[in-house]
This record gives sequence, structure tokens and C-alpha cells, in this order.
Amino acid sequence: MNQFLSLPKNIINNFELEASKSRFLGFAKYIETEEDATNFLNDLKKQYKDARHICYAYKLFNTSKASDDGEPSGTAGKPMLEIIDKLNLLNVIVVVVRYFGGVKLGAGRLLRTYSSCAIDTLKQNNVLWEKAFEKDLELNFSEYQELLKLKDKCKIKIINTEFSNKVFVKLCIMQELCINLGVEKSSKEVWEHF
Repeated sequence: MNQFLSLPKNIINNFELEASKSRFLGFAKYIETEEDATNFLNDLKKQYKDARHICYAYKLFNTSKASDDGEPSGTAGKPMLEIIDKLNLLNVIVVVVRYFGGVKLGAGRLLRTYSSCAIDTLKQNNVLWEKAFEKDLELNFSEYQELLKLKDKCKIKIINTEFSNKVFVKLCIMQELCINLGVEKSSKEVWEHF
């Protein structure tokens, strides 16, 4: 069984930081799909349509993405994604909205400011332990094709695949999916400190 951390569901973390007259507004939220991430981003873009930059990073069970949204390459999205990785978080999105204050910060200071805002935003609430279970499967090729379609919709990560006359797959399945299938019925534990 693998364990990782995530934010509590239905809570949006907020944080605000000022650096050289620029305002940085941080938001973090639990997400389960890329569609959840897109919807959250679109809501923030509507609400903060006058902001200069809306940078983000998210990591799901089987994918991740980051954007600098016009900031110098590697100064916003990538550092925020690295923070998510270092904290061992999954199913989370961090967004930092920047209102430019007229003073250029330079790449190094921008990177530190976005990183700091992301960390402080993530620390606004406790995180929860999430569990995932490993499973080995032996599939025929049509079943394997169905699994590939299912993995993007469900919380399934393919760890390893070997092909012969059958397909041998090692999966990692999220706890909620296991509960729905009746495999595991354990409660989540609260992790109180980063």
C-alpha cells in the first residue's frame, strides 16, 4: 500500500503576499480530475480577469501540469509543481494570481516569491493521508485497451506493463475506488504538520 497526502475536500486555501508593490494571491484546492483543475482555473480567471498573470501547478494521481502564464520560463509553474512533489501531495492544484506593481522582480526573486506563496497557501489547512493499493493483473489485449480508457477517468496509475501472449500490468488504485469496489473500508488520518 502506498500513502500520500492531499488537501481536505471542499476547502479552498487562500494566502496573500506583497513583493515590491506586486500582489500575489495564492489558492490551493483538492481536485480529482483535469476537468476539476480546468474549472477551478476558469473560475479564478473570471474573478481576477484584470490580473497580469495566473500561474498554476497541479498534480493528479496519473498526471501533472504547470504554467508560467507569461512569466519568465521556469519562475512560477515549475517551482510550484516541485513544491507539490516535495510535500508528497497528490490531487491538488495551486494557483498564484499576480497583480503587477510596476517593479520587475528578476527571475530569481520571482521564483522565490511564487514558491513562498505556494508553500504558505498549501499550509493554510491540515492535509489528509490518502491511500493507494497496488494490484497485479493479467489481461488480454482488449481488456488492456479498456483499462487504458478507464485509467484517465478513474484514480488508477499504471506502474509497469509487460507484453507477451497476455498483458501483465501492475496498477496503483486510489483508496476511494477500492472502497467503492468493497476492497477496503479504512478511514482517513489527519496529518497535522508539514
